[in-house]
Amino acid sequence: MIQPSYATGIDGCRAGWLVVRFDGQLADLQLSLTLPAVQADAPPPGLIFIDMPIGLLSSGPVGRTCDQLARRYLSPLRHSSVFTPPCRAATYTPKAAASAVNFQHTGKKLSQQSLNIVPKIRDLDEFLQQQLPAEQLRWHEAHPEVVFAALNHRQPLAATKKTAAGQAQRLALLAPFFTDIAAWWPAALRQYPRSQVQPDDVLDALALAVAAWLCATGQAVLQRLPAQPPVDDTGLSMQIVFARVREFE
Repeated sequence: MIQPSYATGIDGCRAGWLVVRFDGQLADLQLSLTLPAVQADAPPPGLIFIDMPIGLLSSGPVGRTCDQLARRYLSPLRHSSVFTPPCRAATYTPKAAASAVNFQHTGKKLSQQSLNIVPKIRDLDEFLQQQLPAEQLRWHEAHPEVVFAALNHRQPLAATKKTAAGQAQRLALLAPFFTDIAAWWPAALRQYPRSQVQPDDVLDALALAVAAWLCATGQAVLQRLPAQPPVDDTGLSMQIVFARVREFE
């Protein structure tokens, strides 16, 4: 097995895609406008965790199993942070009609939070459809709050990441794996204007990069929700992954 030189965490933000590459010591923060640009800067074999749905249902009222399990994992404090993604047809429908199309296929309308990320879900789906299977397998859907809960002895965090207290709590959970985090964090917040990148975007991308690094280097087990993920009609796995570190269980 080839040892990766770094792992990548990606979070959608107002200006595009916020990317953190982490090698166990240093974290590089960059803003990319497109996913092909991200890919060009993250060559194999590096593992990639992204906070965006991968794999879309075509119909049915139940929803994706991975979302249900993630909500259960984060209950009762952070379960509402797991949005229900649109079905495939709604993903490729103009925003004004997407909720109605989703209702036609699933019997459920889309929340405003889900509607807001439909363009990015579509961008990611289109990008992955163009990749070879080996490249698709590098990209994993991950949820930052699940990552943090796993590092917090499987307990969801009470304070929201929008607050200073919530950010400090999450940074403390990442600190054992990133010794320079105290100096890195304020510098990272100064790198881009708030109109483009919010502090929680930086925090989420960093958390996913650290989790991906731990899994890629064998310091953690790559845990899947569900353990045997189903695939959608295009063959993409519908799963949410996180790093399971034994001493934090």
